[in-house]
Amino acid sequence: MKPIDKVQIKLIHVAISQIGMGDSTYRMLLQARFGVKSSKELNYEQAGKLIDELKRLGFKLKPKRICGLCAPRPRRDKLPDNVTMMVSRQQMLMVQHLKQDVVWKTRDGYNRWLMKYFGLTVIKTSIEASHVIEALKGLLKSQNKCNCRWNGSAGQAL
Repeated sequence: MKPIDKVQIKLIHVAISQIGMGDSTYRMLLQARFGVKSSKELNYEQAGKLIDELKRLGFKLKPKRICGLCAPRPRRDKLPDNVTMMVSRQQMLMVQHLKQDVVWKTRDGYNRWLMKYFGLTVIKTSIEASHVIEALKGLLKSQNKCNCRWNGSAGQAL
């Protein structure tokens, strides 16, 4: 049997807190339903059943709010290797907006940054623009000390 994972343990403890279940009640539930004293003794399947039971008792998953800088960008179909898309007007507007929001240390800070990290003086392709936009979002996130915890690979907030 697959052992319980860390996400399930966290979810169980969030659920218990959210529904206001006392520790003694929680321990009795574990003992009565699964014959264990701690959630760490559950296997993956049992943990799933416990989470379902906690949902039945009122636990609701609440999506975590994510700032605009941390939200994933929409996926687009991959273009053939011999096709290059030129930068769009919307991408350039996004670059302009983001570069105005970043606090640059020098007047030509953006141009220096663009050359240093991308080797560009002008953004010409859609892919270049996409990379620059994501990097500018990262700069803003860093400057604003954003503490969102976005897990892009799983596609959901933690």
